This record gives sequence, structure tokens and C-alpha cells, in this order.
Amino acid sequence: MDRSSPVGRTTGLVVAGALAGAALVGAGVALADGLAGGSPKVTYVKENRTIPPGYLSTNVVCPKGQQAIGGGFAHVGEHQQEHPVIAEISAPSNTSGEPDDPTNAWTFFFVNDKEKTTPVEVHVICAPLDG
Repeated sequence: MDRSSPVGRTTGLVVAGALAGAALVGAGVALADGLAGGSPKVTYVKENRTIPPGYLSTNVVCPKGQQAIGGGFAHVGEHQQEHPVIAEISAPSNTSGEPDDPTNAWTFFFVNDKEKTTPVEVHVICAPLDG
């Protein structure tokens, strides 16, 4: 087969792609096998909060020995799209107050411009500190 023909070039690219893909899969399997104890144990913590008229500053804390790797919130029940509760802060933090300590919590600062309280669920996703 002539490698300069379109069919020859396509065949060569397909073979090269297959070999590269196989090498990546093999490397991924080797990396996964090299992880101590397999994949780290991820913990999910969900709590309910009630945001009063005005604002609420709150956090959700990871279990001891774990760090926050994600977080968020969800409205519970009805909410007004025209006047939503605003989360001005949704970010990792730590409960120690020391800047170099691991982030073991997810912090929120909600603003509620309604006259009624608004319920929300707050979440943090945690992974082991040494994982």
C-alpha cells in the first residue's frame, strides 16, 4: 500500500492512534494500581440551613482528618426567580483560622432580600488529608 495515498495515510494514522491509546490506557492502569489503597474515600456532608431576611454566614465541616474538595448549595422548596437568595460566597475554608491549615469546610455567605426566611441545603465534599 502506498503511504502517500489518502488511504495509506489514514491507515497509518489509525494504527498510530491505536498504539498511543493503548499506551495511555496501560499507563492509566499502572497509575491506578500504584495508588495506595485504591481510590481515596470521598465523604459527602449535607446539612439544612434557614436564611433569615438579611443575610446568613455559615459553613459545613468535613469529618476529622479530611479536607474540602468541593461544595455548593440547593434551594429547598419554592423560591422566587425574580428575587433569588444570592450566595455571595461559596468557597473552601478552614475552621482553625490559620491560613496554612488545610481547608476542612465549605463556607457560604447568603443574602436574602425577602421578608420571609428561605431554606437551603448546604453541601461539602471531602477527601482524606493524606489521600
